[in-house]
Amino acid sequence: MRKILLIIFIFLFPGISVAHIEHYAHLNVIKFNIFFNESKVGYHHIFFTRSKDNIIVNNKINFDIRKLGISFYKYISDGTEIYDQQGKLLSFNSKTSDNNTDKFCNIKKEANTYKIEGTKFNGYLDKDFLISSYWNHEILKKTIQVSGISCSIRNQKVTFIKNETIAIQGIPTESLVFDIQGDNLNTQVWFRKKDMAIVRQVLNRSGVWLYEIEELN
Repeated sequence: MRKILLIIFIFLFPGISVAHIEHYAHLNVIKFNIFFNESKVGYHHIFFTRSKDNIIVNNKINFDIRKLGISFYKYISDGTEIYDQQGKLLSFNSKTSDNNTDKFCNIKKEANTYKIEGTKFNGYLDKDFLISSYWNHEILKKTIQVSGISCSIRNQKVTFIKNETIAIQGIPTESLVFDIQGDNLNTQVWFRKKDMAIVRQVLNRSGVWLYEIEELN
């Protein structure tokens, strides 16, 4: 049954089944505003740089939940993903201050496996996975993701929900909406249909977190 569903998924979305990181060759920056329970609390910025051999993706997240001027939850994270020109992950490094608790995740490709050192996991992983930075639509084809904050390994189940036209920077935009469920994981992601660039995300964790596009170019 699982194989049948996978075949149906590939048939409906052939661009996804053969897509590589080259889909993002035109992207330089994705900037999200972060809202928690409808109040703006911070941002998530993603920067793309390219060299002859590599594609480098830098994620910067910063938010601060306040009430009556008092900070209740402050979060700062900086992570860097490095891929080869075929879209294969070569390395990942991140440092995070999660409400004054330090966390980290370091991943390095070694032959046919990955060495992982992080707050939640230390060891080797030779299974197919992606980092939990949802800009890369290849994550829709995975059954495992690795947290970019702590290196915890999560099983995930991806379900296509619907086609939806949403406003992105005031422009009606056709998107594909997916639901991702798993270990401590409950999120929905919107990808722009024409190029599979992420344009919205909703995370459900101790409230509702909404990531809305501020800049995409």
